[in-house]
Amino acid sequence: MDSSRDDSSSDERGTSPDTNNNHDKRNYHRHTSHQIQRLEAYFKECPHPDDLQRRQLSEELNLKPKQIKFWFQNKRTQAKSHSEKADNAALRADNMKIRRENEAMEEALNNAVCPPCSGRGFGSAEKLRHIQKLRAENTLLKKEYERLSSYIAQHGGHPLPSVDAFTSLHGPSTYGSTSTNRRASYGSSSNHLHQPSSSSLRGPYSRENISMTAPPQSPKQLPLHHFPPLSQMDRMVMFEMAEKAVAEVMTLIQIEESMWKKSSIDGRLVIDPSNYEKCFAKINHFKVPSGRPESSKEVVVVQMDARILVDMFLDTEKWARLFPTIVNESKTIYVLDSVDQGRKIFSRVIYEQMHILSPLVPAREFIILRSCQQMEENVWMIADVSCNIPNVEFESTVPLCNKRPSGVLIQALPDGFSKVTWVEHVEVTDKMRPHRLYRDLFLYGGLGYGARRWTVILERMCERLYLSSVSDLSNDDYAGVVQTMEGRRSVMSLGERMSKNFAWMINMVQKLDFSQQSETNNSGVRISVRTNDAAGEPPGLIVCAGSSLSLPLPPLQVYDFLRNLEVRHQWDVLCQGNPVTEVARFITGTDTKNNVNFLEPSSGGEKKNELMILQDSFIDALGGMVVYAPMDLETAASAISGQIDSSTIPILPSGFIISCDGRPLSADEQDGGSSSTLLTVAFQILVSDPRYSTNINIEESATTVNTLISSTVQRIKSMLNCES
Repeated sequence: MDSSRDDSSSDERGTSPDTNNNHDKRNYHRHTSHQIQRLEAYFKECPHPDDLQRRQLSEELNLKPKQIKFWFQNKRTQAKSHSEKADNAALRADNMKIRRENEAMEEALNNAVCPPCSGRGFGSAEKLRHIQKLRAENTLLKKEYERLSSYIAQHGGHPLPSVDAFTSLHGPSTYGSTSTNRRASYGSSSNHLHQPSSSSLRGPYSRENISMTAPPQSPKQLPLHHFPPLSQMDRMVMFEMAEKAVAEVMTLIQIEESMWKKSSIDGRLVIDPSNYEKCFAKINHFKVPSGRPESSKEVVVVQMDARILVDMFLDTEKWARLFPTIVNESKTIYVLDSVDQGRKIFSRVIYEQMHILSPLVPAREFIILRSCQQMEENVWMIADVSCNIPNVEFESTVPLCNKRPSGVLIQALPDGFSKVTWVEHVEVTDKMRPHRLYRDLFLYGGLGYGARRWTVILERMCERLYLSSVSDLSNDDYAGVVQTMEGRRSVMSLGERMSKNFAWMINMVQKLDFSQQSETNNSGVRISVRTNDAAGEPPGLIVCAGSSLSLPLPPLQVYDFLRNLEVRHQWDVLCQGNPVTEVARFITGTDTKNNVNFLEPSSGGEKKNELMILQDSFIDALGGMVVYAPMDLETAASAISGQIDSSTIPILPSGFIISCDGRPLSADEQDGGSSSTLLTVAFQILVSDPRYSTNINIEESATTVNTLISSTVQRIKSMLNCES
């Protein structure tokens, strides 16, 4: 019998036309070895193909879509059965090991001796008296501890941590040595990796030249627990985890041929699961067998000094600034620096939330252990791996994802450049499956959260930081109404913060369900309501609305349309139907299409214009953003002058996120440059000011913003000839 025959072929049997027989004669279709190999390779990357993918496979392999469907069903059942058998075998082995350990411990207790005199151990009665004595001493120590804590607090000092914080970890800990969430602004000396000589960092990226003042964090921070201090045992466990993670990432980078293969779907580099399991222990991080791995690798050269780059990876505020459109929240929970054989190892336990593209894309949350080691001169390894915090139950509305050992290898190059090799390896549950509009983006190429997106953002932000730090205007800049370099820095910083806040808002954590659905887009309108009292945005009740749709146009064409000032007044309600002129522009990347600019709508008739529009926009290999916010003339003048801190200027951004759809292009499409665009439109409206105590009808406000976003989408589709 042909060993390549798959169980899924059992559905392809037909009834014999011979009606003379009383029983059916069944013909069985056996897949060829080529068909089996192709299906097996596809299954490893996408075990749940949709209708379109099944049709593509059926055409490629000359099989019926129904045959493809049943093959995958049977394969999933078979894989689940094998996984359960392997798990059961591992559990039986663990159970046997534990039983043997228990028997050994029981025997040791029965034969225990007193070390000083080599006699028999204490009897039951003597043990009880000893325990009672220890409890009495413990009670006295607790009272003394509380008395000292109260005395320190009364005399202006910080109260000591509660006794429970220590006893819950079964021992003392260096509470004061690990500060939670160190907040060091750019340019400060705290939390730095090292203090290199000034001569090693001269040039546009030196600490003296680069603007290291970070924009404020997102308007609303996700509240985190007050994490207890780590015991010495917990710290040792984390140090061991960090060492293993660094070693694994280094192995993944060095062993390229056997560990990495090209994806059968789109040709990107992904980890070969069979070779990976041979080299590293397989761990199931989820309670149910529904986790799926995502892996990718990219290499990029960026214009950033390697030492500064390493420093930014270890500081969570700088990290969030470096990746503003993917890192929503980032906080340092523990600092665990250590010295091993004279070599300093920098470790952090970090909470991180990532979100991109659309309210339809679920956010991802991680608690990771990040470790940095200098492997050799001018070469650093930074490795991440998911970890658990002892005695802390993390409460979140978003399922935590698991990060297998991932990281970056940073190598210093001449003239202030760095070579970055990025490895991303995560495990997500089926609950994280994106909306159908964005499914191809994640299935094909891992463009959602893969290494490609991280490196593209890194390259673009390094260009932006470089241009922000230079002291002269570029030939492509148009200073216009901005007369000073302080004003230029203020406008560029404000544009950066505006884009960061807009990317944060897209998450729409507090979404509300409304019955209305827009007829002009594919997904309806998602609405979120929040009350803002943080600096950087106007205070009051803010309604956010977002919608995503697919357009049969390439991303660059959509981007150019949204930035076209000649037609802007036809879709932007801020213009009130009046033409718009550009009064200042500053380039933020090597592509001159990436810039921050001030726009001024002309006044209609005798009415005087009372607002300006600040806009920040960029385009890269994976898509782009066009973000803008209205300002009254007084606020705009403050930003243009550069005389006040730009972080205090309140802005409420709206805009667009443009993304390629992730679908592999056919040969004809590649020649013609054709592609589709996933477009997210999001508006924010301040519906009440805290100075006025008026009753706000949330339903009515939601209807208003829903109508606004729907009509804007309809105008844009009509102008792009995409109404069908």
